[in-house]
Amino acid sequence: MRIGLNAGHTLTGAGSGAVGVLTESIETRRIVQAVTPMFEAAGCEVVDCTVDRAASQSAYLEEAVRMANREDLDWFISIHLNNDAAKKGEGVEAYTYQGRQYPDAVEVCEMIAALGFKNRGVKEGTGLYVIRKTKAKALLIEVCFVNEPDASTYQRQFDEICRAIVYALAGYVGAQPTPTPPAGMPEKKRYVRVKCDRLSIRNSPSWADQAICGTVGKNEVFTVVEGPITVGNGRMYKLKSGVYITAADKYVEVYEK
Repeated sequence: MRIGLNAGHTLTGAGSGAVGVLTESIETRRIVQAVTPMFEAAGCEVVDCTVDRAASQSAYLEEAVRMANREDLDWFISIHLNNDAAKKGEGVEAYTYQGRQYPDAVEVCEMIAALGFKNRGVKEGTGLYVIRKTKAKALLIEVCFVNEPDASTYQRQFDEICRAIVYALAGYVGAQPTPTPPAGMPEKKRYVRVKCDRLSIRNSPSWADQAICGTVGKNEVFTVVEGPITVGNGRMYKLKSGVYITAADKYVEVYEK
């Protein structure tokens, strides 16, 4: 398995990252430097896709994608720290193409959140250049915010954050042997994985068309908080987001991790 690791942003000048209590461009490189030998110890080949200097933000993005696309990568992972001008943001989040709730992205967020961060979840990343333009499967991780309260937790938990990233992705990048789990790993949870495209989700435990509030796609994963519950002649699961999904084995599978 070949993984492209990108430490987000240039070091200085055009394309450089957020600055607060933490300096994003410095910390993303610390993280990549730490997780690289962990991935390699688990049998993965790591390709460095970091760009230290560029003439502009767009030039930085284009070069990072060029570095990724000229390699035969299975994965492209871009590491970032988040910025909030109001200095009130907190937590970990991840971005995927079309905001798909893929298990790897979901588990990265949950593993990092277990170390003391708010879980902001997996979000729509189609508009992000590195998500949209890389040929390999792409994941952008915003580990935390550059200001308090996240900064102190990040500094205290740095080693465990790096372990959490590698451990969460291990099963999806073919890591062997399995990396060391982070301290404070979350308790096991139940997840439902979707087995078909355009499966309806509902805002209440009802089969009526009026209850449909959207659709989800194949291989997306959601956290189960209740169920299965009997609804008419069928069964449903209640998800962490508060919506409901069918519990029929034909359409979903449930697992614990």
